[in-house]
Amino acid sequence: MEEMRVYSGFLGMERSKRTGHSMEMKPEARVACQVMLAVLFTALFITAITFAVQAFQPHAQPCFQCPFDWIRYRGKCYYFSEVEGNWTSSQDNCSALGASLAILDSMEDLSFVMRYKGISEHWIGLLREDEEQPWQWVNHSLLSQLFQIRDGGLCAYLDDNGLSSSHCSTERSWICNKHELQSSGKGNRMRRPPNLCVSSLGAAGRPSHTQISAAP
Repeated sequence: MEEMRVYSGFLGMERSKRTGHSMEMKPEARVACQVMLAVLFTALFITAITFAVQAFQPHAQPCFQCPFDWIRYRGKCYYFSEVEGNWTSSQDNCSALGASLAILDSMEDLSFVMRYKGISEHWIGLLREDEEQPWQWVNHSLLSQLFQIRDGGLCAYLDDNGLSSSHCSTERSWICNKHELQSSGKGNRMRRPPNLCVSSLGAAGRPSHTQISAAP
């Protein structure tokens, strides 16, 4: 009987040894597991750092710009001349600047140019072939009925009372406009840092050698 207990105990010890041995990890497997865990934690750490940097970094916004000495308003760039010319030469001057005599699409546009033109009369991009023909902008679109033009000339201009018309050979200042450009900061030919979109007015409410973003 005593021998059976000894034998049973011996079997139990052998079973325990075999079980314990099966639970132990081989050195090669242990190293591989440690390497995998290190790679995983490194990847998680890098991901967390990347998200943190992106969260605190300001996102670049597209910058819509106008050339030097132009005024930005409602998606267009406006240039108010300080010299005079007849209607045809004024249109040629605007074309040389990559624009045209000003095309006004709304009463808001009219109010804007009236506010910034000063006391001088300015040619705009509106004309007709004769007194019986309808008024057309230089892009060949017809004049909206919202606008009323005084007098019986063939070329339109702005005075202190709004839209008027006269002979096209009269010498006046002129207003150009064109659509604004989006700057990516690459190959930018404008004479200012690419992110400078808003500036202040110079004396007498006129451009002061910079781009101005006019309030609506």
